[in-house]
Order: sequence, then C-alpha cells, then structure tokens
Amino acid sequence: METKPLVSAAQYVRMSTEDQQYSIANQEAAIQTYAKSHGYVVASTYADAGKSGIEIKHRKELRRLLSDVVSGRAKYRAILVYDVSRWGRFQDVDEAAHYEFLCKSAGIPVLYCGEQFDNDGSLASSMMKALKRTMAAEYSRELGTKVSAGQRRVAALGFRVVGAAGYGLRRMIVSSDGRRRLLLKTGERKAITTDRTILVLGPKKEVACVRTIFELADLRKTPREIAEELNVSHRHSSHERHWDRASVYRILTNEKYAGCNTYGKTTQELCSRSRVVERHLWTTNPEAFVPIVNRDIFDRVQRLIKKRGTHPERTDAYFIQGMKRVLAREGKLTKRILERKFTFSHTYYKRFGSVMRAYELAGFLPPSRTVKLIDTQKQMKFLRNDLYIRLKQLFSDRIRFISLPGQQFRQIVEIDGRLRVAIYLCRAVNNTSAGETGWLLRVRPLEKDFPALICTVDQSFSKLLNFYVFSPLADTLKYRVLRENQPWLSSGWKLGKLDDFCNVAREVAASQSESVRYTSVDDILIAGDTWMIILDKREIMLGPIGSAIFSVLALNAGQAVSRDRLGQLSQTLLDPHNLNAHISKLRVKLGPEGRKRIQTVPGEGYMYVSPEKAAEGSTALVSQWHI
Repeated sequence: METKPLVSAAQYVRMSTEDQQYSIANQEAAIQTYAKSHGYVVASTYADAGKSGIEIKHRKELRRLLSDVVSGRAKYRAILVYDVSRWGRFQDVDEAAHYEFLCKSAGIPVLYCGEQFDNDGSLASSMMKALKRTMAAEYSRELGTKVSAGQRRVAALGFRVVGAAGYGLRRMIVSSDGRRRLLLKTGERKAITTDRTILVLGPKKEVACVRTIFELADLRKTPREIAEELNVSHRHSSHERHWDRASVYRILTNEKYAGCNTYGKTTQELCSRSRVVERHLWTTNPEAFVPIVNRDIFDRVQRLIKKRGTHPERTDAYFIQGMKRVLAREGKLTKRILERKFTFSHTYYKRFGSVMRAYELAGFLPPSRTVKLIDTQKQMKFLRNDLYIRLKQLFSDRIRFISLPGQQFRQIVEIDGRLRVAIYLCRAVNNTSAGETGWLLRVRPLEKDFPALICTVDQSFSKLLNFYVFSPLADTLKYRVLRENQPWLSSGWKLGKLDDFCNVAREVAASQSESVRYTSVDDILIAGDTWMIILDKREIMLGPIGSAIFSVLALNAGQAVSRDRLGQLSQTLLDPHNLNAHISKLRVKLGPEGRKRIQTVPGEGYMYVSPEKAAEGSTALVSQWHI
C-alpha cells in the first residue's frame, strides 16, 4: 500500500507566565498527536514563553514566524497551534484575523489542534472562530477586572501590592496568620501565594536621613536646598547616588513615609497607555505601616509644597513696579540684571510687545548703542525667517527645519531626511584689521559638526548678499571675520543661486574627508559625523544626546560607565539629573531587541552588553572603517 508523504509543518506555542511550567509541554504533546493523525510532521517550533497574548510587540517568536512566512523563507506548509487563545487574546479580534490572513495568503494555513472545529473556511468554522476570538479577548478583560479588584482589597487591608519599598523602607513577608517571615531584597518576590508583603523600617541611617528631609522641609527649605545640604554632608540616596531636587520631592510627597498604604494612583488596562486616577478613587489604608515621620509633620510639609506651587496671577502693573524698583537700585535695566534681581525672563517681554516697550513703561531709556543692537537683532531675525521661507518654497519636498536642544530661535535644515546643515547669517562689521568691510561669523558649539550654509548680510541689514556652503566648522575659531577675496572664504562653495543649495550641500558632505567614518560594535554601525546608527539594516536617528550616550556605552562594551561620566558628556546637551529619562528614550529608539543591550548596573551606572556574548562574559568587537 502506497504511503502518503508527511507534510512539513511548524508549531507555535505560548504561555502567559513563567508559573505555567507544563503549559508549553502540554501544547506540544497535543500538537504532536494532531500532526500524526492528520499527516503532518513538525519541522520548526516557535515558542513564546511567559508572554501575554494581548499584544504582539513583546512576542518575539510570533513576529519571527510572520516574518518567515511573509518573506518566503518558511520551508513548511502549515502552522499548528493548540487553540485560538494561544494564537492571541488580542483585544481587537480583527488583529488576530489579520495575522492569520497573512499566513493564509502566503499559502500556509493556520490549524487549531485543540478546537472542536476544522479551520476550513466554512460558515460554521468561521462563526466559531470569531466567537472563540471574542471569548479569548473577553477572558483577558474579565481576568484583569478580577485581579484589579483583588489587589485593591489586599491594599485596603494594609498589605503592599506592587512597587519597590523605596528609600528608608524594606519589604517584609508575613504569613497568613500575621507572623513575620523574612526581608525581601531588591528584585525578590514572595514564593507562597498565601503570604503577604508589608513595609517595615529600613536601615537606621536611611530612616534618619528621611526624617532629616522632612525636618528641613518643615523649616521651609526647598527640595533643591535640601538636596544640596544632604550632598554636602555626604549622605547618599539609593544606590549611593547624589541627591537631587526630584528625588527629595518624591520622598516629601509619598504618603508611605507617614505609614499610609496607597494603591491605584495610576491605571493601565490591558497594555493601554497608563493614565492618572483621581485621588478620591485611590485605595488607601492610613495606618498600614509603622511611620517614619508622624502625620502632623507630613501634612504641614504638604501644605507648604502646595502653597509654594501656587502662584497668584501677576499683572502687568506688578512687573512694571518690579522693573522700576530694580531701575532705582541699579541705575539701568538689562536682561541679565532683570533675570538676576527680579526673575524676569525674556518670555515676560511678550506681555508688553517688545523689550523697548517694557523699558519705556518702567521709565528707562536705554543707551543709543543698546537701541541699535536691539534693532539689529530684530532685522536679523526677520532676514533669518525670510530665508527659511525661501528655502521651504524652493525645496518643499526635500527639507525640514529642526531645533537642537537648547535652541529657542534658530533652526538647522535637514535635507532628504539624512543630511543636516547649520545656517549662519553673518552681519556686516567695519574697521577690520585689513581696513575693509567684513562679516562676523560666530560658530555655535551645537552646530560645529554640521556642514554650514553661510550667508553674508549687507550693512543696512535689509538683504542677504552671498551664500556659501562649507564643510563642518569644527576646526574653525569661535569668532572669525570674513572678508572678500579672503582664502578661507574662497575655500567654501559659493552658490550662484539659492536653488543649488541642496545639491551643493550633498556634494560637500560626500567629499568631506573623502568618506564617512563608521565605528562597528557587534552588528551596529555608528556614524562618526551624524547622530545615526545602523542596526539590523535600520537607520536610527538617536539625536545629539542619545548618540553621545550610546557611543560612550558601546565603545566601553562590557564595562559599567558611571552616571557621573555620562553626565559630563556635554554640559550644554545633557542635564545629569535627567539621565534616567535620556536612557529610557534611547532604549525606546533602539527597539524591543536593541534596548536589551543597554543594561542598568545598580550603584554604578549603565553598561552596553553584546547580544550573543553577554552569557560568555566577553566584550564587544569594536572596529573603525570607512565607506
């Protein structure tokens, strides 16, 4: 009797949590039974262990399966799945249908081995499949509601449900009859489901520091002043870090230090965006833990913080009187004096229309030199905006304007989504060393590594004269006076008309140092003259901050880079207090797989870890080359 050849198939298995230790094995056994009885042989396995079925972004193996099927790399002719829920509990049932359709349209059907219907496209099977998808999605919604209600009940009883203990506190496991078992370390979880977790006082040094923070706040010191005082006295926060305003503020506003257990400040339903919950909907137990500070001090501090954060609406008359008082003391008004003596930032000038109008209302007549400078700045701003409009009209489909960190009025231009060019307007200056008219160029640090469009301005500041395209000005002095027939100015590419700007800029960038230098770290290419990296054939723009952080980490692969060192990369770009936010943003740009390469080293900083060599303890392969 002639035997029928077995059809090659792939199996996809999934379990939601690591606790379901036999789930995948049971699925594989059921799939094997189905395959033998239906003439299939399992040739490939895709397994997502401990992955929720609600969304696809965390399910690496399902994404790999779909990629293999759509690209034509798959060598099998069917996909075997235990049931509809293992394929996914997508909240939009059309999403599950879409992924199945991708496989079916590539000639590789999805077969459900544990269901009571055949996935043959018949009316009955289609209706059952749609019903099963809806039931799978509804199961997740119902389970989420039940879990949330259970967690709220546990929190109301005074037990800690989620989150780290925090500075000055520790998590303690207690049994169902209230006996204390042991302290949990960072990252540890309770193993017995009937046990609960409470917060207890931490080390004496940390407890004393928290009390000091509240005592200083009660003396009307601001969080920033408290942080400075703690750092001077060499008291460190968690992981031996220095205190800053944010870390002190978090302690001062957290009710757990007064013994109150709070749960439900934010909510995130089924992988949706997290949102803040109104205070009256929180679950609280005011006397759940032993407090570090008493409730009276905590409440006084909250009132002080609230009062400090509430500013009455300040009228124009308030600012005018303030400027008059400063004028009476200083004898003059300048931007710097007002910022230092009256916290009058430049944004307040908009109230009065202009700087000159504000000075006029305060009774101050600036010197003629200052008036001329202000008028010059206004005219230069007009010329710059006019240039932006002209470029946008000429190259509407090729360029866009972007602002670098810290820039308020200036922008740089990006050509074809790749090449970034700085724009300099050089005003005319007289009495140069050569006794002839020149133009003043001031190189801005943030833009010195970009090719530059240099525009000369006439003496009346009414029009732009000539346009030059230069390679990056990194090696140029901060200030330079340009003159006609000057060798340096002649080294630039003079544009006959502004219409040639994009093409000339690309030629200048292409000829720069004859090639673009790349640094190779594992499978990543780091561009030496832009903020771009190439990862898995994708071009990722990291920006100036992300690029600086990533380059330092990657070039020190396998070694922890301290927070202090990362914070000193560039004081004009990176605020050390916001390093955590910059690291988080960098991980998002690197994607689900790339983000794993940036690891946190508690108490030290951050470290780049090679994707495949981390387990071997070896460092990354770093090399430099040109293309």
